[in-house]
Amino acid sequence: MKKKIAFILCSTGNEAFAVGNVILGAKEFLFQNLESDEYDIIFYTDKLMPQDELALKKIYKNIIIKIYESPFCKDIKKIDESRYLSIFAYARFEAFNLLDTYERVFYTDTDVVIQKDISDILDIEASISFSYFPNKSTPISANFNKDNIKLASGYNLTLPSIIAAVFLINDKLENYNKMTDWCYEKASEYKTNDQSVLCLLIEEFNLIVHDLTNSFGAFPDSEYADSAHIVHAIGPNKFWRGTYNKIWESNNSVWKSYGGSSTYEKNSRKRKIVDKIVWFIPIFKWRDKTRRILLNRMGLSSR
Repeated sequence: MKKKIAFILCSTGNEAFAVGNVILGAKEFLFQNLESDEYDIIFYTDKLMPQDELALKKIYKNIIIKIYESPFCKDIKKIDESRYLSIFAYARFEAFNLLDTYERVFYTDTDVVIQKDISDILDIEASISFSYFPNKSTPISANFNKDNIKLASGYNLTLPSIIAAVFLINDKLENYNKMTDWCYEKASEYKTNDQSVLCLLIEEFNLIVHDLTNSFGAFPDSEYADSAHIVHAIGPNKFWRGTYNKIWESNNSVWKSYGGSSTYEKNSRKRKIVDKIVWFIPIFKWRDKTRRILLNRMGLSSR
């Protein structure tokens, strides 16, 4: 018998503090009416400091920690967008395979705050749900660059782009058992990011998307931020890097009380050092490329 839902998160171990923060929100606002044997929390990562693993298990003792190995680790170097993203951006593709075991799978990025009751997602009957950019103003083509957009020319790239930060799928999704492999193959073939691939997935499989926009992915500076169920700190100004959010700060205090590390403080210092190193490069394109390379060598994304 399938469990009702899996909640999955994907991140390098040095952002375990962000994972813990999201799980604290999920415990309060998603799983509060479920028994522990009705759901799982699954974290795809590379490695964890012992103190962070212990802190995560204090938040949710049955957390499933999976060491993620991408099936195209060698090809990732060819994907231009990998300069912006860690390999774990692609781990969300594993969600489709999980439908063999769970009725629903819910994914969020780790730069979100769950701030209101979202338990009614258990009642959403649509097979796949995403949020979009405000007013559906961003086309799929915006996810590509001048080189890889040619590879995806067979698709209608003028359609509005989803935001891959939050999505929900259920086992009514036809052909879900083909989708994980399809996503990896297309990411490699089109040399593109996870969000691009999920946009193409919708078109390839003729999926009807249930719209979660505004309430499940409002930006911190949007008019919907206070009323939204989930706030997404898109871009470089994360909740731990300049964007204040009261709930995030409260959750972070709990994380610290459980002995979890504050690696974002060390990472922030690294970013400042890199910014000082590259500031003298006069051309933005070269400066930005150098910054990405240095951050990636330090194990940090350049977002």
